[in-house]
Amino acid sequence: MGMPFSVQAFNQFLGANGQIGQQYAWYQSSACPCCDPNSGAALPSCPLCLGRGKIYPAEPVDGVAAIAGQRAQKDWAQFGQYESGDVVVTIPSDSPVYAMGQWDRVTALNTQQVFSLVLESGSPVEKLYTSVLSVTLTFWLINGGTQIQQGGIPTVNPNGTLSWPNGGQPPAGTQYTITGTKMLDYYCWGMYPTNRNFQQGLALPRKVVLRDWDLFSR
Repeated sequence: MGMPFSVQAFNQFLGANGQIGQQYAWYQSSACPCCDPNSGAALPSCPLCLGRGKIYPAEPVDGVAAIAGQRAQKDWAQFGQYESGDVVVTIPSDSPVYAMGQWDRVTALNTQQVFSLVLESGSPVEKLYTSVLSVTLTFWLINGGTQIQQGGIPTVNPNGTLSWPNGGQPPAGTQYTITGTKMLDYYCWGMYPTNRNFQQGLALPRKVVLRDWDLFSR
């Protein structure tokens, strides 16, 4: 007779007080009402989903997951649907993010990186759909594109829109660059292909594939 599975042992190893757990914020996705009922395509100018077809709550659910081992990462890289930057994470069954599903947004709270994006001032989709820690620079082109005009530093509101309390906002209709630091954002691509999270009624850890948020809808 084999040794029985211990859900508690799995969760303890993977959890926040275990050996490999890391903090994540989970935003459960919902279909945006702007989507065409026939094609399913989202409205590119939609200010809610920014043309992605999915909307997310303002406040996330915080939980714990762990980066899967090197073997799991290597095995996933051999699948035909692999994209550079994909990460496989293992979620303990007692973590609030255990219910994560495809298209959900996920933020890794223990990491950060520099970002640089181009937005259009006054556009309905002028929004930072990412977990911004700080904005360090804004600028745009003037005089026929021959010079750079540096702007002010905006405040990022909870819904991703920008406020300019100290001025320096680009003129309406102007494309501008915004640079700063952010946490790593992903979306849930789906269940790991060989995952079996239920065994004779036991809720065992799940494996899911996370993909770089910048690849969403591409």
